[in-house]
Amino acid sequence: MPEETRPLPQRIPSIDRFRGFVIFCMIIFQFAEKFPSLGVIARLAVHAPNEQGVYILPNLTTADLIAPAFILAIGLTYLPSLQRRIELNGRKEAVLHFMKRYLMLIGIGITMDGVNDILDGKFNEPLPLMFIVLTVIVLLGSIIGLILKLAKVKTRTKYYNVLSWYVAFVGVVGLIVAAVNAVMLVTGKTASSFGHWVVLHHIGFAGLIALPFALMKGNRGHWLRLACGTVIFALYTVFHEGNLAGDLFNSNRELIDEVADGGFIGGFAFGAMLILYMFFAEEFRRRKNKYLPPLALGIFGLIVVGVLIGVFKTLPDTGTWAGAISRFLPINKGSESPSYVLISGFISLFAFYVFELFNGLEIRFDPFAWWGKNPILLYCIEFAVIGGLNVALEDVFKNASAPMAAVIVLVVAAALTLLAYLLHKKKIIIKL
Repeated sequence: MPEETRPLPQRIPSIDRFRGFVIFCMIIFQFAEKFPSLGVIARLAVHAPNEQGVYILPNLTTADLIAPAFILAIGLTYLPSLQRRIELNGRKEAVLHFMKRYLMLIGIGITMDGVNDILDGKFNEPLPLMFIVLTVIVLLGSIIGLILKLAKVKTRTKYYNVLSWYVAFVGVVGLIVAAVNAVMLVTGKTASSFGHWVVLHHIGFAGLIALPFALMKGNRGHWLRLACGTVIFALYTVFHEGNLAGDLFNSNRELIDEVADGGFIGGFAFGAMLILYMFFAEEFRRRKNKYLPPLALGIFGLIVVGVLIGVFKTLPDTGTWAGAISRFLPINKGSESPSYVLISGFISLFAFYVFELFNGLEIRFDPFAWWGKNPILLYCIEFAVIGGLNVALEDVFKNASAPMAAVIVLVVAAALTLLAYLLHKKKIIIKL
C-alpha cells in the first residue's frame, strides 16, 4: 500500500489528538477486555446489550461511542483533504482516489474477517472459503510488498498501486455480498446474516456515501449537506421504525440488527452521520469565537435532549439498562437506531469541542497526537500483534491476576505509543 512521506499541510492538533484518543481507546480497552481481573477497566470495551458493559444510558455503553467518534474524526478532515486532492490532481483523479481509499478500508475489514475464518477453520463453507482465498492473496501481496521495500526495488511504487487496487476490489466484493444479504433479508429469502461485516466496513461505506455530497461547493453546498444528510437520516428512521410485510422479522429493527452493526442497511445511518459531521466540521471552522461551540451544536443538543426525554418516558422497568428497549426510538447500537446515531453523534461532537479548547496548547509529550497521525496502521498492528497474543495466550490472560494484567496492558500501551512516537519523529504517515 502506498506510503506518503512528502511534506504535509499544517496539521490541526485538536483533530490529531481527538483521533488518537479514539483509536487509543479502541485498541487498549479492547485488549484490556481480555483480562477479567481488571474489573471495570476490562468492561469498558463491552458493547450493549451485554450485562457486563459500562452503561451511560439505557442500552448504551462506553464502547458503543467509539465507532461514531472515529467517523467524526474522518468527517473533520474529509472536505479539506478532498479539496486538496482536487487542487493537486484534478476533480476526476481526486474522486477516484477517495473511492479507492474507502473501498480499501472495506477490503482491509474483509481481510481481517478472512483471517478469523482461517483461524476458525471455515474451509468447507463456500462464502468464508471465498473470503479466505481473497485474504490469502492480500497477505501474500503485502509480504511481497514488504520485501520489495526492504530490497529498495525501484519499481515497487507500481506494485503498491496494483496491490492497493486489488484490496479495493476485495472491498467491492464485500459490499456486493453485504448488499445481497440485505436484499435477501428484506425480501424474506433468509433470516440470517452472511457475516463479514466489521467496523471498517461501516467507515468505508460511510465514506463512499458521503463522497457525492462532499463535492458540493461553497456556502450552498454547506447547507445542502445539512439538508441531504437530514433527509437520508429521516428516510433511514422511517425504515428502522417500520415493519416490512414480506420479511421474516417482527420489526425492521430486528431485521437490521441481524447483521453486526446493522450491516449494509445500517451503513446508511453512518453515511448520514458522516455527511452531517462534515456540516459541523465547517461550522467549527467558521465560528468567530474559538472558545464557544457553534450554534448548530446547541440546537443539536436540544434535539438530543428531546429524544432522551422520550426514551426515558417509555423505558420498561427492567431494573437494568442492559437491553432496555424503549417504546420511543429505542437506543440500539446493533441496528444503528436513529436515537443511537443522534446521541452518540452529539457526544462525539461535544468531546471534540473539549479537545478544541486546548488546540493552542503546545507540549512535547503529546501521545494522543502521535497516535492520531497513523490510526489505520496502529489498528492493523493491533489486529495482527494483539490478536495473535490473545489467540496464543487466551487462557493466561483470563487467569492473570490484576497486577499482572495491569502490567501487560501498560506494556502493550507503552510499546504502541513508542511506535507512534517514532513514526511521528521520522515524519512518516501511512495513508490509504
